[in-house]
Amino acid sequence: VMSPTAATRTKALSLYRKLLRGAMKMPTPNRQNFVVRKTRVEFKANVGLTDPDAINNAIRLADTNLDTVLVQAEHLTKLMKDPNYQVDI
Repeated sequence: VMSPTAATRTKALSLYRKLLRGAMKMPTPNRQNFVVRKTRVEFKANVGLTDPDAINNAIRLADTNLDTVLVQAEHLTKLMKDPNYQVDI
């Protein structure tokens, strides 16, 4: 049985990898880079957390961000494939 610390670390690293993979599903390099940068900044900012409640909150937030990234990637990819979609520049 893993200690809560090891289990938490495993969960955090798993979310980190999933977020970076999710970034690559974004339809444009700008969006991919934004998600990668945001993920790295957030995880670096939270690496020193020791309070279990703060750690759990950070993990919940990362989990929510992952869901958001995956939904946005799917939506934006469909949108950009739509021949009627136009980008205003």
